[in-house]
Amino acid sequence: MRRRNSPRGGLAPWQQKRVLAYIESNISRGLRVADLAGVVHLSISHFSRAFAESFGQTPFAYVTVRRIRYAQVIMLNTRVPLSQVALDCGMCDQAHFTRVFRKTVGISPSLWRRQFQSESMRVNEMLPEAADEVSEWSRCATGAQDPPVCPTTPSVTNFEDAL
Repeated sequence: MRRRNSPRGGLAPWQQKRVLAYIESNISRGLRVADLAGVVHLSISHFSRAFAESFGQTPFAYVTVRRIRYAQVIMLNTRVPLSQVALDCGMCDQAHFTRVFRKTVGISPSLWRRQFQSESMRVNEMLPEAADEVSEWSRCATGAQDPPVCPTTPSVTNFEDAL
């Protein structure tokens, strides 16, 4: 009898880890599906189907969400202009970044930053337990924790859901 650790047709666990590590380490660069497929030695079409089976979304959609979460972390912790945030996340320009951010999060990046950066700046004034909770969410947004612990869809109802 054959044991399966991943869903039928999905990526093997080692392939999942390798492709996710590649995405995280190259998030600010242009990532093509061909590059991701090459990391795990699969054809583009087979990789795309296996990735979608394993993660429930296309490689492009996954990378887009990771870029937006990376941008949110930058915007919460720095005052870098949005044009630079866009470039740091692998977007071609601020206009493209704004369109993708609004489509993913529901509001513009500048409004999101105004709404949540002031809350982030007050973290130092919080009780130590609350500050630890906020930093947990920051680690989640940067991929330092496994996805099941983290929220899967950004929302603007409160600070924790925004990451």
